[in-house]
Amino acid sequence: MFLEEYEPRWVDVEGVRTRYYEAGEGPVLVFIHGGQVGDHAGGESAQDWDLNFGPLSKRFRVIAIDRLGQGYTDLPTRDEDYTMEASVKHVAALLTQLKLGPCHLVGHSRGGYVASRLTLDYPGLVESCIAIDTASAAPGEGRNDVVFACNPHPSHSVESARYILENYSWSKDAVTDEWLAMKQKISDLPKNHIATKKMLDEGQLASRFLPRLVDDRDELHAMIENDGFRRPVMLIWGYNDPTAPMAMGLRYYNLIACKQPRTSLHVFNQAGHFSFRERAQEFNRVVSEFVEGVTNGD
Repeated sequence: MFLEEYEPRWVDVEGVRTRYYEAGEGPVLVFIHGGQVGDHAGGESAQDWDLNFGPLSKRFRVIAIDRLGQGYTDLPTRDEDYTMEASVKHVAALLTQLKLGPCHLVGHSRGGYVASRLTLDYPGLVESCIAIDTASAAPGEGRNDVVFACNPHPSHSVESARYILENYSWSKDAVTDEWLAMKQKISDLPKNHIATKKMLDEGQLASRFLPRLVDDRDELHAMIENDGFRRPVMLIWGYNDPTAPMAMGLRYYNLIACKQPRTSLHVFNQAGHFSFRERAQEFNRVVSEFVEGVTNGD
């Protein structure tokens, strides 16, 4: 459960001790989770992919990573690296160091932005790009602030995490006590309290992270509009995602498809933001079919 049956691996990536998991053989799938450094509620990590990692490892070589400052990966070594740009470069450096390219990237939410940007900036590392429920990359405005504005629970608490994950999801049944406990263990790490203090109390979120992400997303859209993706792309969206509405997925599809003919959009009905968990079996099938199609040149 939650990848506990797999031995975590560690590598130094430009001075940052980085955790990842690996299993299977064949074409390489790299799972890139969502969230951001200093996120006080999500505790997002490689372990969020536990419903996908094992099943897909039977057909592919799968890698699931903890992004910069998240999960059990070390915090950035400089304040300047509390940005999405630094997270993208960290993943690129990890893939390069492990000699994993070209890979099929599978990114969720903010991880979908990372996967998209890697595909544009480092095409030699990428075979295809799968982006899931990513308001961070799609045109339009996400609704996180609206959905979670009334969270009555304190930061870093199980109650706060439950409130957030249940409001992300179509079905509250998807938010299990076991999933919450795994995420709470990560959220309670001293490094995450340090990161939250830096992002919120010291103002890094408002002064650096969010403004830089706005500029980076504008740049991403300009690159797609002008040059397009040079790799096949599949978007996966939960039709009932309250924070990254379906309209954003359609806008992102339209933007990409203008330049990249091998663009597809798969929509899961009765699924929220974590569609890869709520509809895990179907997700694994869709991803397998897409990756095998790209690998076989279909």
